Amino acid sequence: MNCGQQEIPKKMLAWQMYGAGMENFGVNDQPVEIPVPEIKGDELLVKIDAIGLCFSDVKLIRAGEEHPRVISKNLKEDPVIPGHEAVMTIVKTGSKVDSKFKPGQRFIIQADIYVGGKGFAYGYAINGGMAEYSVIDQRVLNGDEGCYLLPLDADTPAAIAALMEPWTCVQAAYMIEYRNKPKTGGSVLIAGAPGNGLTYEAGELLKNAASATIKVLNLSPAAAEKLSAELGKAVTVINAVSEGETFDDIFLCDISDRELGEKLGKLGSRGAMISFIGQYCDEKWSFDVGSIHYEGWYYQGAEGGNLSAAYGRNFRSTLKRGGTCWLPGGAGAMGQMHTQMAVESPDGPSRIIVSDMDDARIENVKRLLADTIKARGIEFKTLNPGKMTPQEFEQALHDFAPDGYDDIIMLVPVVPVLNQSAGFLKNDGLMNIFAGIPAGKEGELNVKGIAAGGRRFIGSSGSKTAHLRHTLELAESGKLKPVTALAAIGGMRAVKEGLEAVIAARFPGKAVIFPGCENMPLTPVADIATLGSDIAGTLDGDGFYTLKTEKKLLDKYCNCKCK
Repeated sequence: MNCGQQEIPKKMLAWQMYGAGMENFGVNDQPVEIPVPEIKGDELLVKIDAIGLCFSDVKLIRAGEEHPRVISKNLKEDPVIPGHEAVMTIVKTGSKVDSKFKPGQRFIIQADIYVGGKGFAYGYAINGGMAEYSVIDQRVLNGDEGCYLLPLDADTPAAIAALMEPWTCVQAAYMIEYRNKPKTGGSVLIAGAPGNGLTYEAGELLKNAASATIKVLNLSPAAAEKLSAELGKAVTVINAVSEGETFDDIFLCDISDRELGEKLGKLGSRGAMISFIGQYCDEKWSFDVGSIHYEGWYYQGAEGGNLSAAYGRNFRSTLKRGGTCWLPGGAGAMGQMHTQMAVESPDGPSRIIVSDMDDARIENVKRLLADTIKARGIEFKTLNPGKMTPQEFEQALHDFAPDGYDDIIMLVPVVPVLNQSAGFLKNDGLMNIFAGIPAGKEGELNVKGIAAGGRRFIGSSGSKTAHLRHTLELAESGKLKPVTALAAIGGMRAVKEGLEAVIAARFPGKAVIFPGCENMPLTPVADIATLGSDIAGTLDGDGFYTLKTEKKLLDKYCNCKCK
């Protein structure tokens, strides 16, 4: 459902961010009235039909200029409009792009925009969808992945389309493509324990990588010479790593000095593979778990002395078929989507446990998925740790999976929770750190479990255009029912209230805002019938929101009285 309008107004409402903190979001807790922006010849003016609210928006507002995706150096003078889960309709085209785009066309946007490798995320660096209108410029139309706009089917309600981006982030978490070999032409660090006298074999994968640089730290001259001969090129022996230097592939070889190992294990470039080679004690080391999520770091290992042997064991990002899965926080707004995917996947786990601190959210997930759980014969259990002692909670987790869990999907961005949960991962198990723990935040993981046990910790931030296209195809073909995640709707003046609801986890799912509906109250979907006497009859047989529901709501609340 889109909102057509004959005339573009001179002014619009927008939620601008003037600095860090919710007190600097808008003015006096309200949106501001600003001019509708003019466009250049190679730009589009779009009307924002709907915008999803996300905890990432909260993190952005709290961080202000300190957020890594914000390029404004002074938000007070150069404010940013947040909002990345946007649905939009073109209302005006520039003369240089009018052969490709026409007014009335609907799109969703892939917000992770890159130009020349530099990020210009929509709603962070580019003004986003918490406004009635938005400018789409060449960064969006001709970025590194081409056009970051994806056409939207006319029958898809805007409120449901706004759920495509978060659903895509969930889908992408199981489509992570890690390297299964050292980076071709990359930078390598091979470090040992001072004085251990051990030698190591590069192996075929490292030999074939044709690394641009290979630096060796704390290995004996004999070990360095052996590697140099095998690789057919001189390695550079160093006494210390230069300040600020990072590496694509790091090999930590039989390092018994925990402090040294922890320091070297945090020197990864984006997408770095860090391998623990040889023997390690059964102890917990400090790892930058935030960079696993945001920088795509991957920790792996192998016993013995072959450096290439670390690549390939337990190399997956999907849930283990027929396995046992635990989802901490699995009934929250995003957690519900992960739980739904785990339950609905024919190749998914056969035993699932969901823990969450909110009984209402737990009951909502059980209700939504009950039929599929029964049809697939899944052993499904829920726990509320807030109503149990820590000992009772851990015992219940152990009783469900005495040998540990094949998959743990970390949906709680709290390091102590991650530390506790990691202890339940079995050998060759996989923890997906989906929740956005900030880069630089450290958690404690069992180093022997990584090196010898094949335990893996992965994560992802955002998604690619191909992922969004995949989700859109699933939804439009009926293979995915994104509406199950819709928990509340509201109008433009309800944005701040909606974000506060996100912080408080008030709704068991996602809230979506209609910027063109200034005074629509923030309303749980369960109470949507209260918005009009004729609304209840528009819901489908299962009580879900439909295109007819949206049309009735816009007829009543939309500023421009669109039909």
